[in-house]
Amino acid sequence: MGHTRKYGQHGRPPASSSWPGRIVAAALAVILVLAAAVWYVSGMPFSPWGSAAQSRTSQTAQPQTGTSSQPLNRTQSVPEPVVEHHGNSPDCPDRDCISVLVNGDLLFHPNLWKHFASANTAATDGTAFDFAPLFEPMRRYIQASDIAVCEFETPIAPRGGPYAGYPVFAIPPEVADAAANVGFQACTHATNHSWDQGADGVNRLWDTLAAKGVAQTGSYKSEADSTKPLVVDSPTGGGKLGIVTGTVSLNGEVADYDWRVDRLREAGDPHHQSDIDRAVAKAKAAREQGADVVAMAMHSVQEYIDYADSWQVSEAHELADTGAFDVIYGAGCHCVQPIEHYHGTWIIYGTGNAVTVSAPASRIVNNQGITARIQFAGRKGQAGSWRVNRIDWVPTANMRQGEYRWCPISSDHPDGTCWSADQDAQVRQRIWNVIYAMGADSNVVREWNITDETNRS
Repeated sequence: MGHTRKYGQHGRPPASSSWPGRIVAAALAVILVLAAAVWYVSGMPFSPWGSAAQSRTSQTAQPQTGTSSQPLNRTQSVPEPVVEHHGNSPDCPDRDCISVLVNGDLLFHPNLWKHFASANTAATDGTAFDFAPLFEPMRRYIQASDIAVCEFETPIAPRGGPYAGYPVFAIPPEVADAAANVGFQACTHATNHSWDQGADGVNRLWDTLAAKGVAQTGSYKSEADSTKPLVVDSPTGGGKLGIVTGTVSLNGEVADYDWRVDRLREAGDPHHQSDIDRAVAKAKAAREQGADVVAMAMHSVQEYIDYADSWQVSEAHELADTGAFDVIYGAGCHCVQPIEHYHGTWIIYGTGNAVTVSAPASRIVNNQGITARIQFAGRKGQAGSWRVNRIDWVPTANMRQGEYRWCPISSDHPDGTCWSADQDAQVRQRIWNVIYAMGADSNVVREWNITDETNRS
């Protein structure tokens, strides 16, 4: 006979013997569920064998140094996103950028300001002259930059006059009003005419610009002011710009105090080295106050030439060799001059005139200028990360169709022709040839076509 299984045909225990096992299985299931819940809430390693197993797991997870391990942090903070400030220019190759617009002298003669006179040129409420139409075409270029810096060639008269032209200037103060209203945030005013009206002229210009909220440097009301560097915050958040300036000449005049006007006297002058040292000290102070980049504005006096004179070259190179400046640019010659890349420093030798009265054919370059936008790229607050990555320039005329207006002579003709199509083309080509005469890289130094730029943005 075959062997009979203990529990019958199908090998299952009798029903009467299954209920204790079911109770044990149910209890184990409840324990496992509770343990899993504790593990999920606490983040501790899960084991159905309880705290003893947890203890063994902790011991084996301890580093060999003997320090106790910490529970896994399941709520680690997400890193803060990097905030970039690319500014108003069309491209920025780094985290932050600052674009700075500069142009030539604001040079006013009676035959210019008479075209903008009101019926009462003796008015003291700011209505004696209205120069808004003269400056207004600049606005779109200023708005395509972050910081706009003007060059105030001459002192201003009291409100209501008396006014005076060449050779000892006192121009209508409404020029300062118009410059502020079109968007210039800062102005330099260390020029050969700074001392034309003595300390009173310096003080008037300072107070008028300050009342308009325009930052400034170059000539000073007090010695304390003269030691303070000019640092301008980029309104688009990219960083801070420091500006230092100086003039080679005061037209033979001597200020009451040497600190009154920033100077850059030529080599051979007993003050030459102290002028360089003071400029470098101001650049250093600007960086100590947070400036990411520092620009140097040089004012020359040899006029109506399309090359950099010996003082400009030697002075700019000496300043560049100090390593204190990120860019150097100039005015004062009333002429456009070349752009040079010297030992890593970009130098714009001459920006010509921004606005001026028309000169005769023998001084025709007086009626021309360039407006340049210099873009610095880097990382805010990180010294050594900044560099000039582009310089956009547009040639300009002092008239448009017979009226005194700032007029861009650009290939896109945003305001139409300035003089005529032929004359505009000739002037544009002449200035192009001058700009690149010292080998400026056209990949960095580019003609500014604002219409194309606006369409791409």
